[in-house]
Amino acid sequence: MDLHLKNLFGRFQDQFGSGPGLGPGSGVCLMNVEGISSNIIQSIFRASASIYRSEPWKRLRPGHLFGVRVGKDSDWSGKRQPFQCVQFIGGDGGDIAIYMYRSINYALKMTDDSWEMVRVPNVEVFRVTYELESLMLPANKKMVKSLSLEVSGADRFPVIDVARCMTSGELQFRNPTLEELRLVFAVMKALSLVHPLLLQEEKQVRGLPRVIKFSPLIETVDVQWPPEMFKGHDFVAVTVSHPPGQSYEQNSKENAVMAGEDDELEIVSSIMTNLR
Repeated sequence: MDLHLKNLFGRFQDQFGSGPGLGPGSGVCLMNVEGISSNIIQSIFRASASIYRSEPWKRLRPGHLFGVRVGKDSDWSGKRQPFQCVQFIGGDGGDIAIYMYRSINYALKMTDDSWEMVRVPNVEVFRVTYELESLMLPANKKMVKSLSLEVSGADRFPVIDVARCMTSGELQFRNPTLEELRLVFAVMKALSLVHPLLLQEEKQVRGLPRVIKFSPLIETVDVQWPPEMFKGHDFVAVTVSHPPGQSYEQNSKENAVMAGEDDELEIVSSIMTNLR
């Protein structure tokens, strides 16, 4: 009987979600995005599989936030990058997902110290939720098979949507735009390269032994656009920072203080030169 209940509860968790996050994918299908092509969808799924294979959820928790800057503000239709802060959901249980917020303030408001997320009214969250193929809605299953889309892990595929928290506490969902899909492609490709570079600090968070604390990090990588996303340049510079708001200048000052304490001023000079 106990085994039966355990299996039943496991299936319930897979189907309806659990733990931090906003629940499983909404069922939004990328085939309904205006102007979408099969090549764009295939590129998005390849990028999703790439970051899934890098296993960020092994170390990262919802409290670990990342700032991302893709190209220049003038590259985006509103002269501002639409989503700028990234969070990994599922490392401590529940739905496996990547969330993007329009600002770090929104991310902090929706992430507290409890198990559940806070649903802040009128805040949009761009979500990449990795769902089991067996639980996907028919439209997404059909898309996966007809386009031979790349699987993430053994049996999961990304369901991509934008969720908006309403004043009633309910969620509304919409399709992402082509521009937002272009953004998440670059972000996923960059994060799959950068997050493994995070260095764990020896001194951890008091009272939270399971939460790993990382040294501040900022890295810029070049991401190559696939032909179907090309807009004048083959590559785009993506800067990833943890925590969000880090700058190369701040990083240089911190290194200077540390090296000064160890009388290794030559190292500081070298670091400052390389960052210019």
